[in-house]
Amino acid sequence: MTENNLEPVSISSLLNESFFIPAYQRGYRWTERQVEELLEDIDEFQKNNASSTGEPFYCLQPVVVKRLGDEWEVVDGQQRLTTIRIIMTCLKTQAEAMDMTPYRIAYETRPESAEFLDRLDQERSMDNIDFFHMYQAKIAIEDWFETKGAGYKLLFLQTLLGGERDRLKVKAIWYQINEEVDATTVFTRLNVGKIPLTNGELVKALFLKSGNFKDTKDDDGYLKQLKIAQEWDDIERTLQKNDFWYFLSNKSSEANRIEFVLKLIADQLASKTQTINPHDKYYVFLVFSHWLEEQESGDIHEEWARIKRCFMTLNEWFSDPNLFHMVGFLVSRKTQVGAILKAFNGCSTKTEFRAWLKATIFNVLFPDLEPLNQYTDPDHLESDISDFVGQLSYENNRQSVVSILLMFNVATLFLNPSSNARFQFDQFKTGTWDIEHIRSVTSDMPRAPRQQKDWLSDIIEYFYKKPMEATGAGSELRPEVGGMLEEATQLLEGETFNSDRFEKLFLAIHTLYAQDSDGEAEHSIGNLALLDSTTNRSYKNAIFPIKRNRIIALDRDATFVPICTKNVFLKYYSDEVDNMLFWNSRDIESHKSAMTATLRKFFKNDGGAHESREDNQL
Repeated sequence: MTENNLEPVSISSLLNESFFIPAYQRGYRWTERQVEELLEDIDEFQKNNASSTGEPFYCLQPVVVKRLGDEWEVVDGQQRLTTIRIIMTCLKTQAEAMDMTPYRIAYETRPESAEFLDRLDQERSMDNIDFFHMYQAKIAIEDWFETKGAGYKLLFLQTLLGGERDRLKVKAIWYQINEEVDATTVFTRLNVGKIPLTNGELVKALFLKSGNFKDTKDDDGYLKQLKIAQEWDDIERTLQKNDFWYFLSNKSSEANRIEFVLKLIADQLASKTQTINPHDKYYVFLVFSHWLEEQESGDIHEEWARIKRCFMTLNEWFSDPNLFHMVGFLVSRKTQVGAILKAFNGCSTKTEFRAWLKATIFNVLFPDLEPLNQYTDPDHLESDISDFVGQLSYENNRQSVVSILLMFNVATLFLNPSSNARFQFDQFKTGTWDIEHIRSVTSDMPRAPRQQKDWLSDIIEYFYKKPMEATGAGSELRPEVGGMLEEATQLLEGETFNSDRFEKLFLAIHTLYAQDSDGEAEHSIGNLALLDSTTNRSYKNAIFPIKRNRIIALDRDATFVPICTKNVFLKYYSDEVDNMLFWNSRDIESHKSAMTATLRKFFKNDGGAHESREDNQL
């Protein structure tokens, strides 16, 4: 053969085979716990599938082999194969009753290993380290069966060795590499984790195996095989772009991102005909393998087209600015892409799909309000949104606060169709974000001396950079600020640091820049914004103008700052901007009103009124 071959095979189909464990592999090393886990897994499978509605088979992890004359060189999976061989030795009486003999397995470094596995004598168990661990596995197996009732050994063996026609059976993922591949290289790469046998790699092998193209002419079959391989790589390459990946996912992934699309399809297939455990490590592969095996047409291209259509749908969402922002928000708030895809497939037009997205977003943001489609009065909708947003605070409803602040940013970009700006979900998801007070509160006073000194350093640096604020004529604040600067300098340069003096100075500066301090307003959502945790930790206690300068510096350096966070510190939502050094109660209310107005407009906006009839078709 010239192509790798991949298929699930029953243990019973391997009984007449001979396996060879080459010297480049370590010996048998499974512990008692690992042996018992395998026994428990098979036992649980048997119990859970006693009825006709059970799973089709229990699948072991991959066994990678290469043909070596009349034997199979085991590249990966020797620990499992050896353990099953030991189980059969322990159940020799039952196996003979079923007229089944175990497969042969031998270790290159232990010429007597095949013979030892037939008897597992205690006397020889100390001859070498491999025999020792094999014998310990036998003891663990016998002890485990001692806890079971009479007749259980036969029932267990029937499950383990179920034939092709038996409903309950154990299978292994059989991965045969071609004879031209260097087995040592494959083993090394597998074991250092560079090319682990992931679901993606296994499913790819399913689609590309040469048997799928046997009914076509040689050249034509090769070209069709090559086409699928190229399209596979194209999908993976697109998913490797972080802006696309983090639009769809909240988790990082370095390789085999195509598994995300495969999982979506697997869930659709599994819901139709299968009951494979979705928590199985190889769930995606098992679903595809079982599905392809059952298809009467055997047309691999039709099944591949299903995967391509799914990917193209996701890519279409990404390319459409409206869908991008709505789907991206829902995914970021942990709505499953599979659920969105199911809704999409159930809609006949884009307008219908957009309406579903908005209704779902509304439910995520306002779970206690009526469904969006029940609001026939715009004033009623605006009033309920305003009331809900108005009651949110830093001290409660943290998740709702984050959702509202995030949607405020997303909706701001969504509602500007003339702009090409898109919310950077990739930057948002790869960072760590905090809810930050725009104007710091008294309770945020730094407590540790080191933090207090850092706070004073920021104050001194800011005042020196803004000399017009600390000195000169025309403002009653300047002499007072000048005195604070002097006090801060003395405190920081003193031989000993006086925390009591620091607290008095902190409260004085805080009072000055808080102006019309209102405890309730300070904790309301109007005084909150999304800020990356690094900036937040560094400037959490800072006065408003210092925070403002930091945001401006980040934006100037092209560091991602959510658009509404930037707008807040530039006071774009405030009616009065005569003094950029303070954030007062009027600013807080203006910010809150801007959120309400943006959300109201988003949910009133049809988002598709100007699209053509052609564009509206799914």
